[in-house]
Amino acid sequence: MLSSLPKPKPSWEDFAKVLRREDIGRVPLVELAIAEEVLADLNGRPLIPRPVDDEPRQLRQWAADRVNLWRALGYDYYRVRAEIPFVTQSLAAGDTAPSISGERIWVDEHQGVIQSSEDFERYPWPTRKTTGFSAAEAAIAVLPEGMGAIGFSGGVLEWASNLLGLENLMLMLYDRPELVRQVVDRVGRIILEALEVFCSMDRVFAIWLGDDMGFKTSTLIRPEQLREYILPWHKRYADLAHRTGRLFLLHSCGHVEAVMPDLINEVRIDAKHSFEDVIVPVEEFKRRWGDGVAVLGGVDVDLLSRRSPQRVGERTLEILEACAGGGYACGSGNSVTNYVPTANFHAMIETVHQFNGRM
Repeated sequence: MLSSLPKPKPSWEDFAKVLRREDIGRVPLVELAIAEEVLADLNGRPLIPRPVDDEPRQLRQWAADRVNLWRALGYDYYRVRAEIPFVTQSLAAGDTAPSISGERIWVDEHQGVIQSSEDFERYPWPTRKTTGFSAAEAAIAVLPEGMGAIGFSGGVLEWASNLLGLENLMLMLYDRPELVRQVVDRVGRIILEALEVFCSMDRVFAIWLGDDMGFKTSTLIRPEQLREYILPWHKRYADLAHRTGRLFLLHSCGHVEAVMPDLINEVRIDAKHSFEDVIVPVEEFKRRWGDGVAVLGGVDVDLLSRRSPQRVGERTLEILEACAGGGYACGSGNSVTNYVPTANFHAMIETVHQFNGRM
């Protein structure tokens, strides 16, 4: 499949221009993540496993296996992650999709590991020293000419709700707001320290925060609570990015339009990612908000997962025709999961290259 794609010509500078809502004469590709299983299928062989002890030479080989695949697909950047060792309470079940681990794991939303002030004091809080950057540094070290890196971290609401339990967080906002404040602010500072490290790395031109704040019809907590607890931290991250000459991208699932004016005018995000057709199709979002923020992705993951390659190509073309012209990069609405058929992912990629006149 890779051999059918055009010769890559990555340019992180072009991608950065799109994030600034400039028209570069093509629509770049964008993804938050591509499942290992899909990458291995495209590659025609298993990917190099991550070395247990992160020995530098082996780690660079592990990273290069993935970076080179992203380049071959046509991406201008590679996303690297801050490995913050938050300890949470997880649940697991057998993965019904082809999976390397054989399990699908998620955080227990009912009860978190922090339920009291005593739990807060006993919790093994991560520090800058315990946060891992070895994989990110290895990937940056093997970036080919033209490619840049985007530094990623999970977000404040996500990690706070993982630690407290989403249901308990919602109750504590009324019953124990002081504990919520303690947890949110501690999490916020830990993430800020991780993003400061990314903003000291030469090849990192943007930072990307993943903070799901909504569900199908509304924000997870009230908009005013987001403004009080969460968005001030987002603003600190955006200020850090801009102060160091970088861009700030936000991934947030769900219906978050109630706080879009805040995100654009107060936080000053440069780009918004994550879209579902049943919430707000990406074309409609770009029509409403595209004058103030770049728009990333939008090919619905449900469509990518369950429809034919032909339909994926048709839908991708519909989005491109509506959104091209500056301030838009094309990709999935969320990420390329291990239950997305490789042929469907390839159909989306191929359609973008055809639209750009490269095939």
